[in-house]
Amino acid sequence: MIMLLALPVIAAVALVHRYLALYARSNVLIRRVRATAPALSWAAAMLGVASSLIVALKAVSDAVAAGAPGWLNLVVIVLAWDAIKFGCLAIAVLFRWIGLASRRTLGHRSRRLAAGSYS
Repeated sequence: MIMLLALPVIAAVALVHRYLALYARSNVLIRRVRATAPALSWAAAMLGVASSLIVALKAVSDAVAAGAPGWLNLVVIVLAWDAIKFGCLAIAVLFRWIGLASRRTLGHRSRRLAAGSYS
């Protein structure tokens, strides 16, 4: 009996999760960054977004501590999660950029060695 009550709730949660995964602005931005070539400008931009989210997080959490409505704690959690996502994305873009730069450098070096230039 309890499963019959839980199935519509599980279906609704899955539908909302899928909708947010496809259309939430932060997820759309993350997909776009992952689809482009890694660049230091993207890493810096993602670090900027993460730091601005941390500033907003601090402002909202201070407001809650000063007596703002308790439901703003949910906003604090969402801001914290997005700051973590964008911070990790910035680190991932940086590592991808380092890997791409090292592959280019090693590839250039191996082409020079194959051509006979040893300097």
